Amino acid sequence: YILLTLSLVWLVGDVVIERTFKERKLAMPVLVIGNGLAGLNALSLLTTAPANEAANCFGVYAAFYALYAWLHKKPMIGYATTSALALAVFFGLRAANQNQWLLPLIALAVVYYAAGYFLRRAGKAQGWEMMLLFSGLGLGTLVALAAPFQTGGLEKAIPIALAATFYAAEAFARKNVWLGFPTNGLYLMAYFVILSELKVDEPQFFSVGAAALGLLMHYLLTRAGNKTTAFLTGVVSQLVLFSTTYIQMIGNKDLTYFFVLFFQALVVLIYGIVARSRSLVIAPISFVVLAVITVLYNALKDLSLVFIIGITGIILLSLGILAVVMRERITTLAERFGDWEA
Repeated sequence: YILLTLSLVWLVGDVVIERTFKERKLAMPVLVIGNGLAGLNALSLLTTAPANEAANCFGVYAAFYALYAWLHKKPMIGYATTSALALAVFFGLRAANQNQWLLPLIALAVVYYAAGYFLRRAGKAQGWEMMLLFSGLGLGTLVALAAPFQTGGLEKAIPIALAATFYAAEAFARKNVWLGFPTNGLYLMAYFVILSELKVDEPQFFSVGAAALGLLMHYLLTRAGNKTTAFLTGVVSQLVLFSTTYIQMIGNKDLTYFFVLFFQALVVLIYGIVARSRSLVIAPISFVVLAVITVLYNALKDLSLVFIIGITGIILLSLGILAVVMRERITTLAERFGDWEA
């Protein structure tokens, strides 16, 4: 409280002197001392002060810096207000022995972001809208990243999903496809939190969600013309999806995973044909062939080696003859395939 009083005395004195004397020679030292005391007090409140004192002081700072920013018409000072208000809410809940602070803080982030969003739509905010937008994005991101480590149930996914929605809204507003990465990352985190709270330990559920968002990002990057990033995103998504299923098929020795892999490959293959992407056609076919070879090997491994080699030779010879007979069609197909994206 002493540091709170001292910092406010210096800063209020600066406002009074500014309104009284137009030419000030000691403006910068006064501001440095006043804000330095406020920063020192904030550090003390975050580390050693009781929760009720921290809530009171941050609440006073939030109100003061809001008025201070408005008088000086400097939106940058508003970040002190939005930060102090969030800390006041956090410590106020702790002082009231309320450990569930995720929803109140994400609600405050929604207020920040919504206010900035509508001010930007109005087009008359003169910098205040960006301060509110970034305050909402920053607070929402911090709450979302902290959510998985807090106690609770399915409600932990709500702050993460809301923070992802902030980034999605910004991606559409700015027409910036790169904001899709934090959007998909946060949505994926919310999905994983839900699975974890539901006690789902089947890797398939995790890999399918990751691959679906990865392919969505591949589509957006392709539309935006970022071919290299789209290619890498598509490849990583397929490896996550198919390798998880293939490893489970081998580890569990269950044919069910072979059919799951076949269905996954079929879905990705259809998307690859529609998107005219070579990597999204070659990879699923390769994994299906690998899965078929693995299943056949497990089924025939008890037979003699000579018999297996003989069957393999007959199959390869048949494929070679078929390739020679259909060489013209294969050439035509390769030419068409060469026009596709990577």
